[in-house]
Amino acid sequence: MRKDVKTGMFIGTGLCLVGLVWFCAEQRISLSPGPRPGRDIEKIVEAPVTVYEPPRLPQKAIAPAPPKQPKVVTSPASVRMAVHTVKPGQTLSDISKIYYNTTQNWKKIYEANRQKFPKGPNAIKTGIKLVIPE
Repeated sequence: MRKDVKTGMFIGTGLCLVGLVWFCAEQRISLSPGPRPGRDIEKIVEAPVTVYEPPRLPQKAIAPAPPKQPKVVTSPASVRMAVHTVKPGQTLSDISKIYYNTTQNWKKIYEANRQKFPKGPNAIKTGIKLVIPE
């Protein structure tokens, strides 16, 4: 047999023995004859057992859910909107900065004019008239 095969078998056997010793120690298994603590049925002493019972919560009467309120929809005539013509180099963030003093509301403008952006919000063209919601 080759030397490297013998070495591998020796190392493998050693590892198996180390694992067996560790397992026995972890499980508290005694390899020597004699009484084993916790294993011999004759030596089991009956102790009183206390069972934990969680405290009972008072039962509440389940009230019926309140009726759903209808959604109030404002008509387009009641919403004030401005119209903006896109200039060269402008983005929706730039237009949002002009009307809302923040670049974060570009999505409002995009949602109000979604049909004018078939390829997405980055496909903005010069000269498009955009509705700016209030």
